This record gives sequence, structure tokens and C-alpha cells, in this order.
Amino acid sequence: MRTRTRTRDRDRGRDRERIGIHRSYQDSDAATDSAAAALSSSPMPNSEATPHHTIFDWRIYADATCAGLTALLPIPFLDLAFETYFRRRMPETIAKVRRREQAVGARRRLGRGIGHFLTLEGCLAVPIGVVLYIVKKIWRKLVYVLAIADATSMVSAYWQRAYLLDHIITAGHAGPDVDWQRSAAVFENVLEQTDTSPLMGLARQTVSSVHRVFRLLILSRRHGAAEETESLSGILRSHWDAAEGSLRQIALNYNEEYARSLELFPPEPRDADNARQR
Repeated sequence: MRTRTRTRDRDRGRDRERIGIHRSYQDSDAATDSAAAALSSSPMPNSEATPHHTIFDWRIYADATCAGLTALLPIPFLDLAFETYFRRRMPETIAKVRRREQAVGARRRLGRGIGHFLTLEGCLAVPIGVVLYIVKKIWRKLVYVLAIADATSMVSAYWQRAYLLDHIITAGHAGPDVDWQRSAAVFENVLEQTDTSPLMGLARQTVSSVHRVFRLLILSRRHGAAEETESLSGILRSHWDAAEGSLRQIALNYNEEYARSLELFPPEPRDADNARQR
């Protein structure tokens, strides 16, 4: 009898928590509408304009956190499968949160990993890379401290990726009627040049608070990362003002490089028609 009562109370507590999360997301949606509309009203970013972001929304960073935590999985290739899944889900999730239309090609491109495997050199290096990957993963999984370091670096990098995706998608640079390929190329270049160290402290605290990571990732894949990882949001949420200070620079770097791309390679009139056809 006591067990049933405790189970019922725990279920009620979870229901209240989910309702509270849902209401906070509704408040976040209402607060972001005006700012998002103002940002997306410009067809291209101004290199001198400061990115405008609203209150912290964990839905933007939940999939990113899961992608980073895959470094803690002890089985080679399983971590890559989960990382790829959550990384590819990020653009679509952010577009839904910001209520922005997104081109199919843009969603696929922005969800792609940063690498050179499609080049000739990349193809030739695949066999060697696979062997090195297996050896490195097995060794670093055995030494859990190294796995924690990997996960910390990945979580930090994926938070930066999520912030820049939010900036691009909110500005309308991934829509079906714009040159999203230009935006995606700038996006990749900026991420490759970004230093992940400013968020390492917060990422380390987040990673250290995770237990039973495989179960967490399974539930996040089934039920949604935002709901299942809400308990991990407190560290980033409580330090959001400081974190956004470093993240904002990434968006400014994107603006500058995007403007530089327009100067070097001005869009042709037919580009708009080609974008619609894609």
C-alpha cells in the first residue's frame, strides 16, 4: 500500500514538473516572438548589429547537450550513431521552437558534421581513421577521466553550434527562398575557427552531474531531449548572462564573414529563383 502511494505521488510530481516546463516554454515563445520578428525582417545580417536573443530556452540546447554526452558511451560506433542522430535533429528542433520555415537542403546541411570525408583525401584516410578511432575510443573509455574531458569539450562545442544555429534560423538564413548554401558555408567556417574554451567550465559541471548516460540518451531519443534532460539545464540557465556574452561573439563572427562573402561574391538576380527551386 505504501509502495503504491509513493508511486502515485512520484507520478503526480512528474506531471506537475512537465506542466511547469510546458508553461515556461509557452512564456518563452511569447517573449521571443517580437524579437525574432525584428531580427528576421532583414534579409541578411548587418556586421555591426548586435545579435538579439531572448530569455534562456533549454529546448535550443537539449539536443546539443545529448550530442556532446555521447562521448561517455563506452561502445565504439554506438556513440557516433547517437551523436549523429541528435546533431541532425538540432536544426529542425530550433526551427520549430523559433517558428521559422526551413529548406530541406538547409536542414540536412546544417545538421551535417564538420569534416572532409567527401574529399579524395578524406576517402583515402577512412581506413586509417577507423582504426585510430577504435583504438582511441577504447583507450579513452577505459580511462573514464579522459572520457569526461572529451564529453566536456563536445558539450561546449555543441552549445556553440546550437547558439549559432539559433541565430541563423531566427534571421531567416535557412529558409527556402534564400541562398542558404552561402549561410551554411559561413556557418561551417565559423564553427571550425571557434574556440570552445569559454564554456568549458559550465560544460564540465553539466557532464559531471550526468548518471546512466545510455539510459538518458535512449529516453531522450524516444520522448524528446528537452523533457528528459531538463534537470541538466540548471547550470547553463543560472549562468546564462555570462555564457551568452561569449556566445554572442560567435554570432558576430558569422555576421562579419557573411557580409564579407556578399562583398566578394555578390548574389546574382537568378539566385533567388534557384533557391526557390531547391
